[in-house]
Amino acid sequence: MFEVGLIRVITLDDPKQLNMHGKVIEQLYPDIAVESACIPNQPEGIHSAELCREAIPKIVELACERFAHKDMILVSCADDPAVEEIKAALPGMPVTGGGECCVATALRYGQNIGVLGIIDQAPKAYRRILEGRLVGNYRPEGVHSTLDLQTDQGYEACIETARRMAADGCDVIALGCTGLATVGIASELEQVSGLPVIDPVVAMGAFVALEAARKTVRNTR
Repeated sequence: MFEVGLIRVITLDDPKQLNMHGKVIEQLYPDIAVESACIPNQPEGIHSAELCREAIPKIVELACERFAHKDMILVSCADDPAVEEIKAALPGMPVTGGGECCVATALRYGQNIGVLGIIDQAPKAYRRILEGRLVGNYRPEGVHSTLDLQTDQGYEACIETARRMAADGCDVIALGCTGLATVGIASELEQVSGLPVIDPVVAMGAFVALEAARKTVRNTR
């Protein structure tokens, strides 16, 4: 069994909500076991530079104290906060985040990528990797944090935004917030837009499966 530590960057008291992203990965890949934990005092998650700065030391501390013995660590956030810091603190540990997994997967399906997220600019991995191929960053009307995605108004705004992205010439929609995975909206966005929609949590699962396969190969040599 390949064991993964998954860090949620929003403070969650409900175990079902806490474990939701890990369960998505486990259902897709039964040979992967995911243990989830969240950082404290971050009730709105990360939707600003200030909140990101506050979260990074918490994420690193949680990774080191809780998940140093795991086979891999995931930061379930499209902005990939503290990924590089965890790598520095735990040399040799495979670490990735929702953002870099999502955008790398999106490029498998097209070259004109639109990002649908909760802030006014695409997360850093999207901007870095998609230079010249980013059609635009789209924030649905009235959506400013991951909590807004859980309202009827936020959900409908995402639907309308996906239609606009298709009209603007996007050939792939990359979700720019793992909160969109929480509400399970990817398949409906595909239906209304006619475009492939890349869910960052599902994309993380694919990268975990790749790392697990690499470990198996190494151990059989």
